[in-house]
Amino acid sequence: FTLTQFWFTFRTGFSGQRFYDDWFQSLYNVFFTALPVIVLGLFEKDVSASLSKRYPELYREGIRNSFFKWRVVAVWASSAVYQSLVCYLFVTASAFDGKNSSGKIFGLWDVSTMVFTCLIIAVNMRILLMSNSITRWHYITVGGSILAWLLFAFVYCGIMTPRDRNENVYFVIYVLMSTFYFYFTLLLVPVVALLADFIYQGVERWFVPYDYQIVQEIHRHELDSSNADQLEIANQLTPEEARSYAISQLPREISKHTGFAFDSPGYESFFASQLGIYAPQKAWDVARRASMRSRPKAPKKN
Repeated sequence: FTLTQFWFTFRTGFSGQRFYDDWFQSLYNVFFTALPVIVLGLFEKDVSASLSKRYPELYREGIRNSFFKWRVVAVWASSAVYQSLVCYLFVTASAFDGKNSSGKIFGLWDVSTMVFTCLIIAVNMRILLMSNSITRWHYITVGGSILAWLLFAFVYCGIMTPRDRNENVYFVIYVLMSTFYFYFTLLLVPVVALLADFIYQGVERWFVPYDYQIVQEIHRHELDSSNADQLEIANQLTPEEARSYAISQLPREISKHTGFAFDSPGYESFFASQLGIYAPQKAWDVARRASMRSRPKAPKKN
C-alpha cells in the first residue's frame, strides 16, 4: 500500500501529488484489511494441541527464534516490494492504452482506484495463503473485507462532495466497471502478485520445511487424533494415575447437594460407567451415601 505511493512519486518527480483519495488511505487499515488479521491472530495454529504434546520438539523453533530471523524479515520485505511493483506497474502500464466506455483515456483517479482495488484483493487473499488452519471466519472476513471495499466505493463514488475531494473520484468506480479492462485486471494482477509467494512457500515446504510443517505432512490425513493420544497417554500411566486421568476427562457436572462439582457421592463412578471406564467407588463415597439416606420426617404438630 505505501510502496505503491512511493513508486508513484518517481512518475510525478516528487511533486507531492497524492496517489490515493484521502478516505481510501484512512480506511485501508481500519476496515478493508483489519478483520482478516484479527481472525488470523485468534484462530491460527500450526498443529493441534494433541500433536503439540506428542512432539514437544516443536517448541524448540521458538527458542531458536526461527520465525523472527533476519532471513524471514527479508523474505517478507521482498514479498511486499514484489507485490507493490506488480500492482502498480501492471495497472499503470496497461492504462496507457486503456479507454473507458466513452472512448476517453483513464485518468489519475481511475488508475489509482484500480490499483487500490487490486491491493485490497491481493492483501486479503495473502492472509488465506499464509494460514495453517482456515476456518469459516477466515472466508467471512476476507470476503467481507473485499465486499466492504466495493460497497464503499459504490456509495462514495456516487456522492459529490467538492469541499473535501474536489470531485476526485466521483463516478470513477462506475466508469471502471463498465469496461472489460477492469475485470481482466482484477483477475490477473492479484494472481500474479501472489504467485511468487505461492511458489516460495511450496519450495520452502518441500526442501527446507519447518518442524511443524513436517508434523503437518505426517498427520495430514488424520481428522482428529485426540482420542488416540488419550489412549496412548493412559497406557503409559500407573493404574492409580490412569484412573485419575480418566476421571479428569469426564464431563463436569454440578452437584445438586452442595453446589460443588463432583461433591456428591458416586458422581465419578456413575459418569465413568457411562463411558465404559472402570472407576471403583471410594470409601468416603460409601460413607457419605450412607449418611445422606433420607430420614423420616417428623409429624407436624397441630
